[in-house]
Amino acid sequence: MYEKQVVIGIFENELYAMAVKRDLREAGIKASILKEGGGVYLPLINQAEGVQLIVPDTQAEDAKKILK
Repeated sequence: MYEKQVVIGIFENELYAMAVKRDLREAGIKASILKEGGGVYLPLINQAEGVQLIVPDTQAEDAKKILK
């Protein structure tokens, strides 16, 4: 079944997004990372612009509280 996804944060690089994703998942929130742009992949540091963290719409409010 499809769940609507919403962007709850945009990060400078994938490392920051991964850290927040881990915190959200520990809280039971199904977070995922989307990367945009034509960056070059480097281990642990993605230079692409627009690394977005997304969560299901039904969990967005809880996720935003954790981000604060």
